[in-house]
Amino acid sequence: MGRPRLHLSLSLADERRLKELWKTVRDKPLRDRLLVIRLAATGDHTMEEIAEVVGCGRMTVYRCLNRLEQGGWQELLRRGKPGASKSPLQEPQVQEQLQAKLRAGDFRTAGQVSRWLKEGFGIQRQPSSLYYWLKKCGATLRVPRPVHLKKDPQAAAAFPAELEAKLRALPLQPGRPVRVWVQDEGRFGLHTIVRRCWGLRGVRVVKTNQKKYQWGYLYGALEIGTGRTEALFMPNVGLEVSETFLRHLAQSEPEAEHVVIWDGAGFHQKAGTHALPDRVHVVQLPAYSPELNPIEKLWDVLKDGLCNRLFHSMEELWQALCVELQPFYQPERVHQLLGSGPILAPANASSR
Repeated sequence: MGRPRLHLSLSLADERRLKELWKTVRDKPLRDRLLVIRLAATGDHTMEEIAEVVGCGRMTVYRCLNRLEQGGWQELLRRGKPGASKSPLQEPQVQEQLQAKLRAGDFRTAGQVSRWLKEGFGIQRQPSSLYYWLKKCGATLRVPRPVHLKKDPQAAAAFPAELEAKLRALPLQPGRPVRVWVQDEGRFGLHTIVRRCWGLRGVRVVKTNQKKYQWGYLYGALEIGTGRTEALFMPNVGLEVSETFLRHLAQSEPEAEHVVIWDGAGFHQKAGTHALPDRVHVVQLPAYSPELNPIEKLWDVLKDGLCNRLFHSMEELWQALCVELQPFYQPERVHQLLGSGPILAPANASSR
């Protein structure tokens, strides 16, 4: 016994509509759907024969017929999977709040996103199904930067806008060149820095490390205009040590006025509170805002060069640091490191 032939009954209006669409539609996937309807309307073919003529599967034929029956011609010609409906995750309210949560870094796992959707919107989704939506939102796993509880976000946001005015208000001697430095200290010691490294798949990388609590400090400063680097290795930090470094900066170009942008550490001189070397001026960053100081990136780069290595003495460590610092005595490398941070544009404008 042969398979039953498929017969689709169309009204006169539907037949006219089918003829019009067949003349105007040129998109192949849509013409294939129309061809399914044309063949089914003749009543001369089985579902298997229609599928073979169109070059598709039986399920595709069934879906085309179901589209027309459920939603009419508009549904038949709609792009997307047959019967697909808009996901509740596409709702503007959900998308807006999800973007805000991702921007704030409130999720660590897809399971947390799943619970948030269920509690806030009544949307039930398995965690494994949410990776598609997370990627569609531009989400990726990031390591957050710690922020101190006492940080004042408003002060940090206002500092770049106010910096140019602060620099122009400094008592600089007319006619002298102005050098604007970003300064900070990095602590380096014999305690091994362990970081990721390249290895072979399936082979565990093993590195000898030591826990030895002996430290020293690298005082560093980068000049944002000329790209110069000044550095001094010190056994400790303190007001006297900081003053020594400021004198070192002043002597690096005696005819210039030197402006040092640094944080409010207790061992840093404060304008109006401590005596400063001649031709040296200081501007203090807002409290707990290291992200405003572009030299902070230097310490991370240097530690990349020192990580997973064993140093037996501070002298050996200083020698290794000297090697890692060598590229930063090239202005091009300094400018590359500084990039375009929030305080560089106003500082450059004021120095001119």
